[in-house]
Amino acid sequence: MTNKPAKTIHDEYWHPHVDKETYTTFDYTSLLYLSNYGDDFDGGRFIFIDKKANSTIEPKLGRLSFFTSGSENQHYVEKVSKGTRYAMTISFTCNKKEKIKYPTLRK
Repeated sequence: MTNKPAKTIHDEYWHPHVDKETYTTFDYTSLLYLSNYGDDFDGGRFIFIDKKANSTIEPKLGRLSFFTSGSENQHYVEKVSKGTRYAMTISFTCNKKEKIKYPTLRK
């Protein structure tokens, strides 16, 4: 994520959202952080929204966040105000119809 303008609504990560509503095949979501909050970028913290109190995850190189993708984990990411935030999103599905086929070796 950068401080460049969003091109699509899905690039607007700073809006509260539920992954399962945006990506129906997501049952679990994971984020692997590839840069450090405060060193490589400002803003960009991951915020879980809760009625009692929000929970904030500060990205750190190598940190892995893993959560269910449903409405119980509504969240957003603060806008990046400086630098570049790198993270890898990896989703998991429980739907056998949506699974990725195992790769085969070419002969």
